[in-house]
Amino acid sequence: MMEVNRYLDLFVDIGQAMLEAGAEIHRVEDTIYRLCGAYGLGRADIFAIRSLILVTIREDTGRLYTDSRRIYGIGTNMTRLEALNALSRYICRERPTAMEISRRFKESMEKNPVPWQETMFGYMLAASSFACFFGGRLRDGAAAAVLGFLLFVMDRHMAGRRLQRFVYIAFCSVILGFLGMGWGWTGLGLLPDKIMIGTIMLLIPGMALMNSVRDMLNNNAINGLFSCIDAVLTAGAIAAGFGVPLILLGGL
Repeated sequence: MMEVNRYLDLFVDIGQAMLEAGAEIHRVEDTIYRLCGAYGLGRADIFAIRSLILVTIREDTGRLYTDSRRIYGIGTNMTRLEALNALSRYICRERPTAMEISRRFKESMEKNPVPWQETMFGYMLAASSFACFFGGRLRDGAAAAVLGFLLFVMDRHMAGRRLQRFVYIAFCSVILGFLGMGWGWTGLGLLPDKIMIGTIMLLIPGMALMNSVRDMLNNNAINGLFSCIDAVLTAGAIAAGFGVPLILLGGL
């Protein structure tokens, strides 16, 4: 009994870490199901949403084992997610002891994320590329890259610290909107609309919206609906934030 509880606890820990790192709901459920099946723990009933994972194991004897996790925050950490996926495949293939699983899980959680310099470059390159893609010139792309750098700094030092997420997104949008409008007053012939749309694209929840549609098409309507509402609210916060400088300064 203690052995089943130990393995179940570890498997739910892995599922929680995957969900918090940005894994899709169906991937989390499938991973826990395969892990339980690899060890023959019994029939596994798994229910996961963005804020909760609930797993029940039913043995042939009728004994039940249940474990759950409350999820408070979901981000995107592809390095950690890749390590956890590799760990789950290793567990299913080799079926190591609980102690070995615990050790490897801790190693996966301690893996260094992408260096901040690479992340910063990604912010700047994305903002610059989108500004040029939507009709801006190279100088507009360079200006958008500066705002991309500013957003990176705000994400690095402010995101997740006391401010509610939608409030934080609206706050960032207001700051970037005013600065984007300000580029038009520098006398350099810059196009504020192209600069702003380049930085807006860094905030758009495209992946979340895509995953929500896929969940709904896969008969997972609850998770799909939750993710869709979250994406719509995020888009609303972005629109409200950028709308403030457009309304206040648009006629100047």
